[in-house]
Amino acid sequence: MKILIINPPIRLTDKPRHIPHGLSILANIIRKKMGITPEFVDINAHRYNEDQVRSIIRSIKFDVVLIGGQIPVYKRMILYADIIKEINSNAVIIAGGSAAMSVPELLLQNSKVDVVCAGEGEKVIIDLLEELKSNKLEDLKHVKGFYHKVNDQILFSGKPEMLNDLDLESDIPAYDLLPMEIYLSNPIIGFGRDIDFISSRGCPFSCTFCYQPWGSHFRAHSVDLIVDTLKYLKKNYGIDFVSFQDDEFMTQKSRVYEFCEQVRKQIPDLLWSCTGRVNLVKDDIVSVMRNAGCVSISYGFESGSPRMLKSMNKIATVDQMENVVKISRKYGIMLPVSFIIGMPGEDNGSCSETVEFCIRNEIPLKSIMFATPYPGTQLFEFAVSSGRIRKDNLHDFIVTLEDARDFTINLTDKFSDEQLIAKRDEMIKDVNSRVKPISTESCNGKLRNIFGNLVDDYLKDESLVKHRAEHGGIDIF
Repeated sequence: MKILIINPPIRLTDKPRHIPHGLSILANIIRKKMGITPEFVDINAHRYNEDQVRSIIRSIKFDVVLIGGQIPVYKRMILYADIIKEINSNAVIIAGGSAAMSVPELLLQNSKVDVVCAGEGEKVIIDLLEELKSNKLEDLKHVKGFYHKVNDQILFSGKPEMLNDLDLESDIPAYDLLPMEIYLSNPIIGFGRDIDFISSRGCPFSCTFCYQPWGSHFRAHSVDLIVDTLKYLKKNYGIDFVSFQDDEFMTQKSRVYEFCEQVRKQIPDLLWSCTGRVNLVKDDIVSVMRNAGCVSISYGFESGSPRMLKSMNKIATVDQMENVVKISRKYGIMLPVSFIIGMPGEDNGSCSETVEFCIRNEIPLKSIMFATPYPGTQLFEFAVSSGRIRKDNLHDFIVTLEDARDFTINLTDKFSDEQLIAKRDEMIKDVNSRVKPISTESCNGKLRNIFGNLVDDYLKDESLVKHRAEHGGIDIF
């Protein structure tokens, strides 16, 4: 059996920064358990155009194709499935990731994809591939966790079990199959050879706008595996910065403490950033993280309005957000934060509260996300039930979803489309006219000692400032 793995492009206005964790983990598992090394075509990293993709696929022999990604790659998955079947009509195309999992039947109905994984691929993929060695797709009966088409009928084999032990049941990415230099040359934070890393799955919270493919059950790799992998990456790829992209890195306080202790002992010169949640942050844990090399913690503030925070089910208060700002500045931690405009119930008053919050806490705004109802979210269900998205037009809507920085749909009752876009721009202008931009003094301590002039150059570079103003989704201050 010959296996091809395709990573579609995402956010073409940005440089490729995030390695394809899910697909590359599956590549490693297939290689170890089946003795097959898949061909890995990373379209996102290389930014191949359609003709190049067609030429590359034509040059590869394959029986099975794995393709996956987040919702913004949905329409490209459909395009690449067409190309694959054009070149090899007998190939079996297996899709995964939120682009497939959140709308499995819709994807199968509107594409040449044959199979959609309904859960974590590690639980399904090996059994599925082994079955495909000896059975036709329509004869598959023994593998739970996937949707597939048989004579234009969509069948579901049953809900798969969730992974319990990530160390035993999952793996690390197949870094050697990826164009690592491309990713390492486009740092997420902006300093050094930066790689992103996902150390856990699941989020115990349920914000209305967030899709949770792994559910609310939090599971994490062991600290030993994480540190060993980071040491491997440092030795083999020269990384000096790690951006943890977990849904919620700080969920288990004991794990964070253990990680910080081991990093200080084993990789003392490593810098890192992570995600956080305002209702979990305390002075003591941030102090420990800072001393272990953490220089940036990103948060979803989303709004300065208590009413809007409650409607989003954020389980966070404005006071907690302000406390996060104080603690972060106390320890010289960079603070990338995100804001959203256009949630149901948004009005001039709630927008003003967000502006006042930013001014009061001296938070400059480079961008504000538009509320976007991604499939699988409570917000999507609201958009459908309220008639803003027609049930008979779901596919046409989903193919328009690219990036929450772009306006897609109006979920408010108080603004027209034009007014909402203008309000977003007005809020950014209002805040930035009254809040000083980021100062070099805010990036102090270990970060400045190690990167020196790079910090100043990054903060002063007008082209970068302009790019972040036009395309950036987060603000650093």
